[in-house]
Amino acid sequence: MAKFKTRARTIEMLGRQQIANASTAINEIFKNAYDAYADHVEVDYFRSDNLMVIRDDGMGMTLEDFEGKWLVLGTESKFSQNDNSSVKPNRPTGKPERVIMGEKGIGRLAIALLGRQVLILSRAKRDKQTHDLVMCFIHWGVFEIPGVNLEDIEIPIKMISGLGLPSVKDVHKLVDKLKGSLNKLSQQCKDQNVKKLLKDMENINLDPEDLDNFLDGPSLNNGQSGTHFYIVPADEGIGEDIDRDRKENNKNFSKFLLGFSNSVFRETSLPPIKTAFRDWTSDSIPEDIIESGEFFTEEELQEADHKVSGRFDENGQFQGDVRIFDKLISNHVISWPSNQGAPTNCGPFEIEFGYIMGTQRETGLPPENWVRLVNKLDQIGGLYVYKDRIRILPYGNSDIDWLNIEERRSKGAAYYFFSYRRVFGAIKLSREKNWKLKEKAGREGFQQDKAYRQLKDILENFFIQLTIDFFRKEGDYTEYYDNQRAELSRQDKARKQREKQASTKRKNIASNLEEFFNRVNNGLPQTEVNSLKESIQRKMDTAMRIGDIDETAKVLLHIERDANKELTNIRESYRLNRPRGVGLSETLQREWNLYLTESHRLDKEVFDPLSVEVAETFGKMAQEAKLHIDQKQRLTALIQQQAGSRKQLIKQEAREVENSANDTRDIVIKVTRNAINDVQETITSVETEITETNLNNMSDDEIKNIRENLEGKIITVGRKNRDTLEKIRDMLTTLSENISHDTEIMEADMIEAMDQELMELRDQASYNAEMVQLGLAVAIINHEFETAIRGVRQSIRELRPWAKSNEDLAKLYQEIRNNFEHLDGHLNLFTPLQRRLYRNKIEIKGSAINRYIRDLFHARLNRHNIQLKSSDQFINSKINGYPSTVYPVFVNIIDNAIFWLKEKNEDREIVFDADKNGFLISNNGPSIKQQDYSAIFEQGFTRKPGGRGLGLFISKKSLQKDGLDLEIISVPNKRYNVSLMIKWGDQNDSN
Repeated sequence: MAKFKTRARTIEMLGRQQIANASTAINEIFKNAYDAYADHVEVDYFRSDNLMVIRDDGMGMTLEDFEGKWLVLGTESKFSQNDNSSVKPNRPTGKPERVIMGEKGIGRLAIALLGRQVLILSRAKRDKQTHDLVMCFIHWGVFEIPGVNLEDIEIPIKMISGLGLPSVKDVHKLVDKLKGSLNKLSQQCKDQNVKKLLKDMENINLDPEDLDNFLDGPSLNNGQSGTHFYIVPADEGIGEDIDRDRKENNKNFSKFLLGFSNSVFRETSLPPIKTAFRDWTSDSIPEDIIESGEFFTEEELQEADHKVSGRFDENGQFQGDVRIFDKLISNHVISWPSNQGAPTNCGPFEIEFGYIMGTQRETGLPPENWVRLVNKLDQIGGLYVYKDRIRILPYGNSDIDWLNIEERRSKGAAYYFFSYRRVFGAIKLSREKNWKLKEKAGREGFQQDKAYRQLKDILENFFIQLTIDFFRKEGDYTEYYDNQRAELSRQDKARKQREKQASTKRKNIASNLEEFFNRVNNGLPQTEVNSLKESIQRKMDTAMRIGDIDETAKVLLHIERDANKELTNIRESYRLNRPRGVGLSETLQREWNLYLTESHRLDKEVFDPLSVEVAETFGKMAQEAKLHIDQKQRLTALIQQQAGSRKQLIKQEAREVENSANDTRDIVIKVTRNAINDVQETITSVETEITETNLNNMSDDEIKNIRENLEGKIITVGRKNRDTLEKIRDMLTTLSENISHDTEIMEADMIEAMDQELMELRDQASYNAEMVQLGLAVAIINHEFETAIRGVRQSIRELRPWAKSNEDLAKLYQEIRNNFEHLDGHLNLFTPLQRRLYRNKIEIKGSAINRYIRDLFHARLNRHNIQLKSSDQFINSKINGYPSTVYPVFVNIIDNAIFWLKEKNEDREIVFDADKNGFLISNNGPSIKQQDYSAIFEQGFTRKPGGRGLGLFISKKSLQKDGLDLEIISVPNKRYNVSLMIKWGDQNDSN
């Protein structure tokens, strides 16, 4: 009798050729970890070594499990629990039973898609007993050798006793076993590919102990259980796919792994298993491309424009809650018309999803939230499917429109409403209630049998009926959607119009402020005043040479009047008007405050002195020439000149107000007339339709419908125009009340106050987000440094006895120790988080600060040819404080000074000094503009290209927290343009 024989290439066909891509293969391994009752399954992909490590902390496998199940295809161990012949898997004590995801016994072969070679380590725990570690090495290329049957291939296995991990030597011995097996096969099949396989294995250099020390998370050391896979070399296409996603800002790779376990949609408990995929582009800090925030969150579901949540019973009827914007309709029912009264094959199931409007003008979300969510929906939006909380592929991927939502939408977007890329939610199934829904072997979704066709038909009908009920004009609940959408569109239009007006005003004031400060910084006010002064003096000198005394007096009076008029013109050219009804950004508000200060200074120091000088010069000349000046005539002329100037300005403003009022009146009259005409035209149209309609043969119901339709037209147009006129009336009434009661505080002033507060809150939110990101990065780096430094510190301690007994080693040991302590000192000052090292303030000497800064910046100071000088007062000074507060301030100031000093051609100096008030740090780089004196300590302000504006802000805040302060001061020595003082305050008693 004949028998079936199985070629080795069957493994290739059932593994690599059955799985669509690498991320699907990883999803299969995640499912195996879930079946093994793991709490965590994590992937670490090391680019530098082209190594992928997949670890879980599940039950692990005994030698019997590995040989009798893992190496056996189509095992019974994962049959459905509804099959009485299935073998129930072991379950750890204290854990709830899990429904087994694997059904075909071939999912493990997905590993072959991730890389050509894999080292497998697994340690089992059964009934609190720890088993020896099972170790296996496979080269998947073995199964591609032509003419070889499965039974001809030997898989090397090695047991590692004890509670530890195998060494590099153990790995090499295992690989050598497979090499020996391949050498036997090469004699049998004479295939040249065997040599290539043997060459591949020569480069294996895996050290499980070293990787375990490096990685956190699931471990097999110290008797812990689980299964780990070391895949090397990993398929290079994995890294290319991840890089392509980053470049193109999509998630084509990670979308198969995101949302592996449902913890968002109709779920409140934590996920049964947590997953991670860390991409180590370098050996320092990885990026978890499937961390929790990458998938949808409960918060995002609740803030969706529309939300649907409910249950389909065994007959396919839906009952649940539907929220349209802010309107909640509870216990809404949607029937399935195809139901014939018999229970469905697919069984009862649940659904929950959110929907985001496709245009910003129609969404209720804040603009930044809408943009963020739409970007996420474009990448991973869709309707996912979960069975017992574990995702079923490929449902949920935006390119798998399994309910034909986009196909229907293409026929009429308004008619079918829903877009698959605007939906995010899930269908919840269970093995117990939906056991007739079977997955395909290649993870291509469910088998398309009757149960699947019913599920699909129920859901397609559900989305169509939702559209009819809530989003079409004739729907029972459409008014909720139409009214809110219209209101949101109106608000969006008003917001954009308001922002356009405000933006224009802000741009204008920003331009005017920039021009003002440019003129002031270039000394133009003083130049213009000096020029006017010289002109006045020349004119007066000329007048004094006139022979006629009366004529001289007359000319001098005329010169004085012209001088005051010219001075007023110059003064007014530096006057700016703040825009009304518009809030200013933090930067603009700061510059406006500086403008007020500078404008007051110009009046006091430049313009007013000239006015006084002109009057004094006039009096002196008149007295010397013994001129008779009619003071009453003189005073009257000067007052009349000022009065005429102000009267002209008021008349000009009055004309503009009057023109504006006339324009407003014309617009209001036009709108009211259009409203009346619109209503009259509708009434005429309805009357014409009544005249042309034959009502004789119509039933009472038909006549009633016609009447309701015609009345509806009149009511609709009447309501629309009435709303418009009411809004105009309210605006005019508010304006009238404001003008008649209090012109000091108008509506524009109230809007300006609210707008100002909004601008400040936006700026603060932006800065806070940057600070949070910066803090997280610092925390990660600090953690990595601490871990590494502990290891170095321990190694130095262990090296010390050897150094004592070996003179040659002693010198090297001392150099390593000195350099390490220097580095360790820097790291201790890396972040204020290190304050926990200092429970109390300590004495910090100027000499110690001087030494620290010189050591830290030695290379940069030399490279840029900058001299760092320290006075005796600084060296001998001291302060009580925390090093973690004071040292970083010096570091930040010196770092800034070096940057700006690079622009100077020669004689670059930084000077440390001290007096009774504090430490003084000066340099002779570019000077700080007057208007920036207070601004440089504000969050976000910077003149440095690419700067973040945080250094001096943080420095000042941290010093103030400890009773110190940081200020810019003016010093008599003009050699140094920039001087900052760290003020000791009242707390310091040691300076």
